[in-house]
Amino acid sequence: MRESVLILCRNERETILYAAEELKRYLSLAGVSAWTSVRETHSPYIKILELAVTPEEFWGKEGQCLERSPHSSQRDTAESPSHSVRQNAAETPPRSVRRDVVETPPRSVRRNVVETPPHSVRRNVDAYAITVTDLGGSIKGSNNRSVLLGAYRYLKELGFAFLRPDREGERIPASVGPHTVNIREEASSRYRGICIEGAVSFENIMRFVTWLPKAGFNTYFTQFKIPYEFFKTWYLHTNNPYYEKEPVPSEEEVDAFVKEILVPHIKKLGLIWEAGGHGFTTGAAGLPGTGWDPMAEEKVPEERREYLAMIDGKRGLFHGVPLNTSLCCSNPLVRELLVREILHYIHGNPRLDMVHVWLADDGNNSCECGACAAKRPSDWYIEILNQVDEVLSKEGSPVKVVFLAYYDLLWPPVSAKLLNPERFVFMFAPITRSYRTPLPVEETPLIPPYKRNQCRFPVNAGENMHYCSAWKQFFRGDSFLYDYHYMWNQFRDWGDYGSAEILWKDLVNLEEAGFDGYVSCQQTRVFAPTGFGMYVMAETLWNRSCTFEMLARKYFRMVYGDQAEVVLSYCKELSALSYMEQPENDDPGVCAEAVEKLKAAADLIRTYRPLFEKNFGDEKIQDRMAWKYLLYSGRAAEMYISMLKYRRLGAEDRVSEEYRKLKEYLCRTEEEWQEGFDVYWFVKDRDKKFLASDT
Repeated sequence: MRESVLILCRNERETILYAAEELKRYLSLAGVSAWTSVRETHSPYIKILELAVTPEEFWGKEGQCLERSPHSSQRDTAESPSHSVRQNAAETPPRSVRRDVVETPPRSVRRNVVETPPHSVRRNVDAYAITVTDLGGSIKGSNNRSVLLGAYRYLKELGFAFLRPDREGERIPASVGPHTVNIREEASSRYRGICIEGAVSFENIMRFVTWLPKAGFNTYFTQFKIPYEFFKTWYLHTNNPYYEKEPVPSEEEVDAFVKEILVPHIKKLGLIWEAGGHGFTTGAAGLPGTGWDPMAEEKVPEERREYLAMIDGKRGLFHGVPLNTSLCCSNPLVRELLVREILHYIHGNPRLDMVHVWLADDGNNSCECGACAAKRPSDWYIEILNQVDEVLSKEGSPVKVVFLAYYDLLWPPVSAKLLNPERFVFMFAPITRSYRTPLPVEETPLIPPYKRNQCRFPVNAGENMHYCSAWKQFFRGDSFLYDYHYMWNQFRDWGDYGSAEILWKDLVNLEEAGFDGYVSCQQTRVFAPTGFGMYVMAETLWNRSCTFEMLARKYFRMVYGDQAEVVLSYCKELSALSYMEQPENDDPGVCAEAVEKLKAAADLIRTYRPLFEKNFGDEKIQDRMAWKYLLYSGRAAEMYISMLKYRRLGAEDRVSEEYRKLKEYLCRTEEEWQEGFDVYWFVKDRDKKFLASDT
């Protein structure tokens, strides 16, 4: 007889109803008969699983925090990873080898937590309590989103897994056996988000956003007023001459997609919607601002030219790019126009949770007129933020405003102060940092003097944190790290092990560094070679007590089964030989030791390739895509390593030749592993490193 359960929604809210439908859908795939209801039901003949939002259980009466336990989550053993309670989960193969049928007997799950006083949950932090025995019980959350997160967590305890956005990335057990799951946890980080980047299709984004709460994320940032750039570059197939061009959506169509399809879906998932950032300065100046496209100087409206920054005695576009062009912020009319642009966007997007207010992109592009030069750019920036807040406060708007330290704004204000700090969230964006070493927990606010348009931006991780510390003295409210671990560094670390470990170290130290979370500005299509970095990101943001080695063992076991150790060894060694033990950057330079390690890395790839080919070709394996990613990225890595080897030998005449071979391979195969690797951004980032200037 099939197991059956009625999923009862105690709160008739969109996200709770969605959580019930997701439980019904996935449990049905594992052979359970499931129904959903919003009506009060009592029956001795059917098991009932209740879903409810109960903030009072986590925050106490009248919003007071309950007494907090030493750790944010309660577990049966200190070494249990956040998303695993199965006995010896890291040492046993996954419960499924195919999506539809798994020829393994049902297995019991017993999770008994020692009774301790309820621990507190920090205000606005996601938390859930799962108390279920053999399908019957409850999943409660501190908010709507937490109930959905708790539902996915419960499924993971039963052997489900959500490793990538594609269907092959899911693991479905053949059946659900006897089990007891008793978990009460809160997230280590308040903000756990991703920012749109790269070349993407509408389908890419819908699948990716749907996957976010399954992985444990809670925030999605659409960036720009209209994120047109990211869709345009995909449908044009910019940088890929072998991919047939497709009809390119207009800015209006992208805007409609965001407002009418994406945002309603984000809200159904209970995610925090962040938007804006780029585009406000260009809007105020009457210039196009949906991407980084250059524009002819003569197209600047003459009546708006006085709004642009003066550099070297001239007002005009900064290197021909409107988005990188600063404004003359000392001009009261310019500030008024900019504030009006920001408020117009907020008013036109009533479902917005957090609006990013940024100035121009790029650095050393601040206005040099006498009035602007009287203050730092950050002082003018704070004045603009205060003007935005003044209007929002009069309107009673709950929208949070995100402000940032980035390029010229790394130097905090000297005289300006935020008049209503509760409105704001600080974002530290160390875009010029190195990813070979983690960010330290830095207390020193000593930074070099600000020199207008002569700034040297920090590369060293520790130096970056000096600037952050200086800003922390200015603002002690909510903040998050906005970083770029998977924006371009994946194009150098083809094993994605060393980079993932640096990411883990950064995330483990978030709280000590004074951050309330992390939003990753990164490519959307980053799941080759393994997707391990994304797993590390999601898991560590939820539970920073997990060790890196524990995460590696568990993830590779879920993805690669009994060959996990083999693949893990390959990734670890490839990452070390071809990236972590190489010179800091890929610039020209002879290094005999690097050459030997690159040769060893190429040999390693060739040694493992037959295994990857065999498993990719085995139709009995459910997740053949995982092996395709290893195979295809391995071929690309071998070519990249060959090119880098010539550079370290000093044979620069061969570098461009080898790089062109690599580009051709990536472009010709992109369609076959589209969700794994972003060819557009690879070419955009690496061309300037490996193509001669005359090409």
